[in-house]
Amino acid sequence: MLLRSFLFAILSCCILSSSAVAEEADAELLKAVKTLDEAFSKRDKETIRSMTDPLHMSISPSYQFFTQEDQLKALPELKLTLFKANPKTIVHPTPRTALIRYEAQIEGTFKGKTLAKHVQILESWVKKKGKWIETSYQETPLP
Repeated sequence: MLLRSFLFAILSCCILSSSAVAEEADAELLKAVKTLDEAFSKRDKETIRSMTDPLHMSISPSYQFFTQEDQLKALPELKLTLFKANPKTIVHPTPRTALIRYEAQIEGTFKGKTLAKHVQILESWVKKKGKWIETSYQETPLP
């Protein structure tokens, strides 16, 4: 009985410790997401370059980019007036990777064409050298 209580105490500590680490990692990741979203709103190329992978892929109903540089070249054509994200769901396939899914309300244009207003977004992130980097971004229009 004593052994069972001891094992339960150890497992409880491990689970609680693991949960606290995951919450801290998610807070760090969400801070990176917010910083990158703000960089796109401000068209801050240097921040975008530092927070996205060189082979970053970005796909939406209005545009498709298959490298970071292609997206940065077209950045002046993106004009956002609203980007309101709903709560995000984060899944960690591994401790250094994350998939983030959420809905958003968007207002703006790309090359003069109106962007989809209500979208489902899926982002993939990888932690490299202690820093979260976005590797892909996809928008799907919703009714």
